[in-house]
Amino acid sequence: MEWVESAIIQLVSMKLDHERCRASGLSATPVPVRLMLAVDLLCSMERPAVAQAAALRDSVLENGPADARTTALLSALGFWTTGDLVAARNGFQTLVDTYPGDAVSVFAVHMLDFFIGDGPHMLASIAQAVTGFATDDPVIGYLHGLHGFSLEENGHIDAAIERCRTALELNPDDIYAMHAMVHCLYETGRHEEGSRYIRDYMRGRDASTPMRIHVWWHYALFELHAGNIQEVLACYRFAIRRKTSPRSAEDLDAVTLLWRLALIRPSLDLSAYWRSLFQDWEPYLEENWYLFNDFHAYLTYCQAGEYGHADALLEAVLARGKEVPEEMVDIFLGFRSFTTGDYADAATRLARSFGQSYPMGGSNAQRDVVEHTAVEAALRCGNHELAHHIRETGRVFRHQSPVLREYGDRLAALVSPLSTHDHP
Repeated sequence: MEWVESAIIQLVSMKLDHERCRASGLSATPVPVRLMLAVDLLCSMERPAVAQAAALRDSVLENGPADARTTALLSALGFWTTGDLVAARNGFQTLVDTYPGDAVSVFAVHMLDFFIGDGPHMLASIAQAVTGFATDDPVIGYLHGLHGFSLEENGHIDAAIERCRTALELNPDDIYAMHAMVHCLYETGRHEEGSRYIRDYMRGRDASTPMRIHVWWHYALFELHAGNIQEVLACYRFAIRRKTSPRSAEDLDAVTLLWRLALIRPSLDLSAYWRSLFQDWEPYLEENWYLFNDFHAYLTYCQAGEYGHADALLEAVLARGKEVPEEMVDIFLGFRSFTTGDYADAATRLARSFGQSYPMGGSNAQRDVVEHTAVEAALRCGNHELAHHIRETGRVFRHQSPVLREYGDRLAALVSPLSTHDHP
């Protein structure tokens, strides 16, 4: 039982040791631990890991009839392994409702809400779930971290900061609470403070640090907003592209950082970087599975000029049997048009769709790349009204930074056709 409790803490703190859990062989691994291993593998959202998770689930099914709770968990895992993320989330939510204090299901619901972009449910679920745990439960601090991130994604920044502080007081090494705090700093435009916070936290930590690449992506984003381009490039080369495995999914953040850099400094020659990314993403065409990953692969294919790959990927995404919202198709095609120089088409598609990008999953900060690209496309095709509309209705330009001031100056330099007619 102590082994199972230890595995629960490791899972929710993102430090589950798979080798240790399997050290005595799969048959000797307790069923609850096997199911936690499956959840952890599924959280990678990589197709090969999904296959491993399905095998773990099958190993439990081979044991014969299970109790009601295990049966329900197996059902939720089954939906997840087949790509029905909403049904999986709903299955785990039923477990949370039926068995208060089930930390594994609470964690699974949170992650699935993140993967499907359901911020409101993410917050409502964790806010209710934490009431089922004692204040001295070893897992409660990590759940505060989940709660802090959920508050931030729903715009409750002050409450999120307080929740993150509580989590970090209980577990100073809580990477998820630290990550949620970084999001709060980003949302409030505190770029210099954010960079310093990450440098201090990551000092002395090695490549095995959970979420290492993603945390450095946040650092690069702070530096990018501050206009420190050489620091961004150094972070890209020495931290973000220093991967722990050759899998393309470790390059999610590399893709959108490089894309943002190209938007802000179009004079930079990033072609060698894009070719390198393409080499890592090329196999994904045959492994497409999850919309957020699909989007990043598609961006890479388009920016590398591999439009055959891009078109084949979008065709495969639409043929998977899961309904893809029209707005998401617009986003894919808008990015394609941007890379071909058809900025008018890109601006039109992205301006009407950037506010509906949440079905791809990810965080507000990650999805901001859609809005950034929309306003850049509008500026490049000289559409003042569209650029102004995006700026006023979006979320990116609520804060100040040197980079955002550059956008404001470019927008002011455009002459609106409407204003010209009003003042001949």
